[in-house]
Amino acid sequence: MLRTFKVFFFLGLATISYGQKNTHTPYSIFGLGELKMNDYAAFMSMGGVSMAATDSTIVNHSNPASYSFIGRYRPILQIGLDGRLSTFETSTSSTNQRYFSLNQFQLGIPIKKRWGAAIGLKPYSFTGYQVSNYVVEDADSTALYTSEGSGGINKFYLGVAYQPLNRVSDHKKVFFVKDSLGKEVKDSIKIQRTNILSIGANANYLFGSTSRIRTFQYATSLSGLNAKVDNSLRFSDLTYEFGLNYQFNWLRSKFDGSDKKQNGFAIGIAYSPELKVKAFQDLFSYSYLNFGGFNGSEILSDTIEFIRDNRGSVTIPETMKAGFEYRIGPTDFGTSSQFKIAGDVRYQKWSNYNEDFGSSFTNELKDRMQFGFGIEYTPVAIPDAGITPLFSKIHYRIGANYTMTELSVLNNSNNYTDLTAYGMSFGLGIPITVIKKSNTNINFGANLGNLGTTNDGLIREKYLGLFFGISITPGVGDLWFLKRKYD
Repeated sequence: MLRTFKVFFFLGLATISYGQKNTHTPYSIFGLGELKMNDYAAFMSMGGVSMAATDSTIVNHSNPASYSFIGRYRPILQIGLDGRLSTFETSTSSTNQRYFSLNQFQLGIPIKKRWGAAIGLKPYSFTGYQVSNYVVEDADSTALYTSEGSGGINKFYLGVAYQPLNRVSDHKKVFFVKDSLGKEVKDSIKIQRTNILSIGANANYLFGSTSRIRTFQYATSLSGLNAKVDNSLRFSDLTYEFGLNYQFNWLRSKFDGSDKKQNGFAIGIAYSPELKVKAFQDLFSYSYLNFGGFNGSEILSDTIEFIRDNRGSVTIPETMKAGFEYRIGPTDFGTSSQFKIAGDVRYQKWSNYNEDFGSSFTNELKDRMQFGFGIEYTPVAIPDAGITPLFSKIHYRIGANYTMTELSVLNNSNNYTDLTAYGMSFGLGIPITVIKKSNTNINFGANLGNLGTTNDGLIREKYLGLFFGISITPGVGDLWFLKRKYD
């Protein structure tokens, strides 16, 4: 099992780095690019909802307080992939783009009773676009403006969680009911209540680079000098995140164990403070002659500005996240189902975003607000081995999301349009029973979404997001942190 973890770790390092080149959206021109949230398949298929989730078989890095709920002695190796099939539309034309890559690796570790930890590597943001605008005179292209960007920021994190409260209490309730003859008889029920409070924290190391290139060039070398500005940012610093999860569960049954009814409610909260992260700027602007038409051979004419390793800072905005989850069931092996309803709200203060490198900076972003809602249904949540059919053990998920993005774009009317995104999602979680008593599961998800509008010369993206994830746990013979006793 440990050898497998090592292989997937280095595979994850390579593929995440490669995946930075595969995003294609013109809206990644703003800020730090296209933000990557908790895009693991199990959560994305429920509208991106994850704040109160504490599934013991899945690593949930969105709320570090969830790590203490990882199954005892059963570490989790989690690999995630995602992709997108996009159609970008204006009022007159459209184009298609697609990408698919392995983009996250996570390892959940149950340290001891009430303690859990996680370590992982995933993308924080992607940058990938190319926008061109031709200047046409007398039905002929005379000049070309081009703006293009690439790269991305990765996040390596280490988190830990602890349960200061984990209390189970039993209560007896006595009452009187009437029998078939109308006579009052004494009856009683047993109520078992569980209160769990978990707190956690993540230390995140952000690293990576983004490159933004702006070019103005004439169609022929006789028209004049062309100009190019290459502005690159390199990131390397720590951020922090704190989380809390509170669970209240109750099991009601008769004293003989019959007529069981089980419910649970959970809330999750996480907060990341505003921080200035260390960054370095490389800036190279120059004029040149262009031979061979647009994007032809460049011959340097004059260096306008050259800056190397200009140390500064980028302000990462504060983030506040909260969510709930309400559960019904299960109550017994092989017969009872489980039903979950969950919702999230997330707020990021991108209006405070800033790049400080000793020159003026204009922030074009606004605050971001995201809402998500999801439902999960499992026909048989605690299956009997070898008896329950596979389709009854599958987790069926559906969800929806709506986002008031941080993007405010200048349109053809010279006004700013605030962009929104919305979509619906669905997916499956399939337990793998080949390994005896393992909690390994495979998750599939899809998201149909819309970002932006075609009004006033803007661009709308319609997309199909695809998500795949596998969470691997050891079998009964390969448990971690188990003190074995010998006679």
